[in-house]
Amino acid sequence: MEFLFDGLCLQNGRETNMDSLLLAERKISGTPVLLAVVCDGVGSLVDGAFASMESVRSLNAWFYELSDIFRAGLRLRDEVLSINSRILADSAALGVKTATTLSALLLVGNYYYVVHSGDSRVYAVNNDGLLSLTTDMVNESGKLTSCIGRFDNPELYYTEGVSDSDGFLLCSDGLYKRVDENIVFNNIDIDTRKSLSKTLNNLSDFAIGQGERDNISIAIIKIVK
Repeated sequence: MEFLFDGLCLQNGRETNMDSLLLAERKISGTPVLLAVVCDGVGSLVDGAFASMESVRSLNAWFYELSDIFRAGLRLRDEVLSINSRILADSAALGVKTATTLSALLLVGNYYYVVHSGDSRVYAVNNDGLLSLTTDMVNESGKLTSCIGRFDNPELYYTEGVSDSDGFLLCSDGLYKRVDENIVFNNIDIDTRKSLSKTLNNLSDFAIGQGERDNISIAIIKIVK
C-alpha cells in the first residue's frame, strides 16, 4: 500500500492567508503513515493566522517524532488538545487574539483516524460520491461553536475506522461555500499525481469563478492498494 497525494493553500482575494496545510508521509515500524491537516484561522480575529500556523507546525513535529503506531489516533487527539493549551498560553503571553479550525486525517495502513474542530471538512471519496467524516461546528447564525486556541476545553470530534474508500479530500470553507459536493465529486480525478494537481486547480478555479475571495485550502489523498 502507498499514498498518492497533493494539496494547495491559496491566499486568493484576502490580504493575508490564514489557512495552513500539512501533508506528511513516512513509514513507522514498516507501516505507511500519512498525516493531512487543514487549518483555517478565524478571520474575525486579527491574529487568526497565528493559531493556524502553530497548529500545523506542532502537528508536523509530532508526526515526525512518532516512534510507533500504537493508539495513534487517540494520541493525535491528545496532541491537538495539548496544542490548544499551548496556543492559549502563547497568545496570552504575546497579547494576540487568535483561533483556528482544525481538521486532521491520520492514515495508518488500512485504518483512518479523524480529529476535528470547527468547520473545515474531511471527506471519504468512493465510487458513490463524497462521504463527510466531519460535522461543521457552527450555530444557527453560522458562528463557530468550537475551534482551537480560543476555549479551555474545545469540542473535538473524533472518529476512526477501516478505510474502504478510494481516497480522501480535506478542505477549508473557501472551497465548499461556493462549490456543491456533487460538483466537487464530478471533477475529482485521482488516478495520477498529474491528475491530482489538475483536480486541485480545477476546484479552486471553480470556487474563485463563483466569486469566492476567501483563502482556499484543499488536500486530496488516493490510497494505492
